[in-house]
Amino acid sequence: MLGLNNKNQVDETIKNPPCDDSYPMTSILFSKNKGVGVNALSLTILDLINKDQIKCAIDLDDSYEVGKKLTPQDMEVMKKITFRIANKGELKTSETLAINLLKNMNKNKKFNLKAMAKQTNNTSVANKFEKDFNEFVNAIKNENGFDGENYKDILKNGKLTGKGKEIKKGWKSFQDYLKSKDLTEKYPPESAEENSTQIIFAACFNIEKEALNIRENNTALTDFIDKDGYKLLNIIFNNAFLNVSEKRRGDGIFYGINDKYTIPGGG
Repeated sequence: MLGLNNKNQVDETIKNPPCDDSYPMTSILFSKNKGVGVNALSLTILDLINKDQIKCAIDLDDSYEVGKKLTPQDMEVMKKITFRIANKGELKTSETLAINLLKNMNKNKKFNLKAMAKQTNNTSVANKFEKDFNEFVNAIKNENGFDGENYKDILKNGKLTGKGKEIKKGWKSFQDYLKSKDLTEKYPPESAEENSTQIIFAACFNIEKEALNIRENNTALTDFIDKDGYKLLNIIFNNAFLNVSEKRRGDGIFYGINDKYTIPGGG
């Protein structure tokens, strides 16, 4: 973290994340409610795309941005984004559960986002999603030793410790780097892999499009972000929670639900 907090001492170390926490935990630690929301699942899927465990094919050349209200055009963009699950080798429990969740939701290893979005309007699919998501949340907590209030020596009783506050300063400097055209040009990612990793970290703080605008779109992951894929995933997963049957509501974990983005065609 040397040189991160003093503008007069900025050097190439500003490219380095201040700690090695997972993407979901990075997002959780510095969120307002410290809860495991659907963005933790979306971040896991971004990482699986980056690792080629999920193949992402996009039949759309131009960049795309979702507005404040979901439109028919957004649905057509979703139709042009196809996932194919091709997981091989060892995965963390949370990663395996994320992949199984997608399989259960789509009844297939290959599907487009529009089809998946429409599936979330089905109550039985939404109920199964809730169950699968809760298992995913438990895996995230178990893998990271996080109980919702405490995490390592960074978070105690829901509040950042002194060390946590120092690390937060480091993340702020890293975010500044991710958003800065000047710093990115001075200390650019040295490979496509590093570029994609930086974009996923940017997604942890909801600045992924801003970071990509000053970086190359040179991988399947960055192309997915270029089409606002991270936001689309969050919309789809939130919609599933909106369609959980009333008798089940309150049994699961609900964070960040936003009915502005209800998927057309819901029942």
